[in-house]
Amino acid sequence: MKKSLTIVKITVLSFVSLIMLIFVIIGCILHGRISSMMSIKQVGDGFYTMNYQQNYHLDKAIKSNIKNADDLFKFACDEMLFGIKVDMNLYGSGCSAFLTESPDGDYLVGRNLDLPGSDTLALFTHPKGGYASISTVSTNIISVSKKNGISPTSLKGRITLLLSPYMCLDGVNEKGLTVSLLDQGPLETHMNTENPELIVSLAVRLLLDKAATVDEAVALLEKHDMHSVRFLTQHIFIADKSGNSVIVEWFHNQMKVVKYHVCTNFRMSSEEAYAGQCERFDYLANALDLKEINTVEESMSLLEGVKQNGAGTRTVWSVVFNLNDFNADYAVNMNYDKVYHINPRTDSKEGAIMTLPIIGAFLILCVSLFFIFYKKKDKKILEDDKEYNEGSN
Repeated sequence: MKKSLTIVKITVLSFVSLIMLIFVIIGCILHGRISSMMSIKQVGDGFYTMNYQQNYHLDKAIKSNIKNADDLFKFACDEMLFGIKVDMNLYGSGCSAFLTESPDGDYLVGRNLDLPGSDTLALFTHPKGGYASISTVSTNIISVSKKNGISPTSLKGRITLLLSPYMCLDGVNEKGLTVSLLDQGPLETHMNTENPELIVSLAVRLLLDKAATVDEAVALLEKHDMHSVRFLTQHIFIADKSGNSVIVEWFHNQMKVVKYHVCTNFRMSSEEAYAGQCERFDYLANALDLKEINTVEESMSLLEGVKQNGAGTRTVWSVVFNLNDFNADYAVNMNYDKVYHINPRTDSKEGAIMTLPIIGAFLILCVSLFFIFYKKKDKKILEDDKEYNEGSN
């Protein structure tokens, strides 16, 4: 009887050990993804935050010569979702951005993102070997929003938002560099030189992770043949905490750099005079000429002054990035009475979910319960065995 009991115990222990090993392996593979998914929280109507704790393999993406949106989506889905496909929605946008100085001597960048409609995600990333940043994602690009019937806090929404690091449209990093992607006009850009290929939306992630100044950002962009997102061409507004700001464009197979503090939706490298090209540009340029120093609140008012609320395009978010203090203030869906202050140094810690300790605690609990259960069961079997032997005698 004791021999049979030992065999049963060894078999059960082996089975439980195998299950525990599987849990550990799954936990090691998925803990970054699970932690990132669990960190998503709603902080306002149509406004969410996410603390990304998974390696999103930027270096691999840069080396993959991605030059169109389909390739970018495929790479992101393969790396982050194990090949699960996600629908994408790409729209033209009419956006605005500017640089101004605050009364405290900090530099602020204001930016409007104008799209047909979307929820907004403020994304915290802190990549190994790169710079921490807060960037902004239009969740509708990856079909997550009220419009698509998928809430960012639903299971499907949380899983899909693992693609977020590759979908950012603007942001600021801990070194005080800010990057904003804006549509420039019709016709696509596709450079063809000897440089590695890069799609412009992926360039936003590259600059936030790897560049500390405008000069470093420009140097990084010069190393690549740039490709625009489908249907349109884009340019990038870049500024740093020293007050330097430029617009980078690609035209006739060349990269052009224009030094200026306002950017909207027309090519600036081919225009000698900017006035009259865009009403939003004229509004911001004139306002900043009249008043060069602006608070965060005044900068937000400037963004409100150029908001769009048309039938096809509306301002999804307005954000003011503080380049010297690494924080951001968001107004979502043109509700300028409610502004959300985001501080990555504190908010990202609040969103962190430590998955491995949770798994470890779960396994310790399982082991403890297992031994308690089988110790009691072992004692009961021995007592029954003793009663049986006594009865036989």
